Amino acid sequence: MPGLTAMAPLQKRLIVFSIPILLLLGIAVYGLLPDPGMGSRNLGCDRQPGRAQEICRRLEREMQWTWMGHAIISPGWRVTFKTITRTYCAEHVGPADIPALQTLRQATKDWRAESGADFLIRLIQNKDGGGGESMTSIFNPANPSFILRDGCSS
Repeated sequence: MPGLTAMAPLQKRLIVFSIPILLLLGIAVYGLLPDPGMGSRNLGCDRQPGRAQEICRRLEREMQWTWMGHAIISPGWRVTFKTITRTYCAEHVGPADIPALQTLRQATKDWRAESGADFLIRLIQNKDGGGGESMTSIFNPANPSFILRDGCSS
């Protein structure tokens, strides 16, 4: 039965050099997998009351799959600015929804729902230019990149 000692030197080197390469490849693939929560669109909307649940469900449907996180490769479903625009327009979110959004922001266990609710509150408060957002904020209507610059038509 031939063993490692009976192998040719080239085969031994190939095995020795293959092991670290396979380990690095395995680590890279593992790093590209989404975090358990990020791989799902589930924001826990069933635990939300009334209007907060409706808005939460829309956020779930409108989330986008992205690969980048905060300066890292981090695949997963995220609430993006497009998500906020589509949710705002489709759900006709307005000032009357602020209490529901505050409930969603405070009661959720998912940071994506929390940030979505926060973004929607900021959009409502600043839509008419009275919310005090900086000129560089996409929530300020005076900014050329204002999140609703094209209105709700797109």
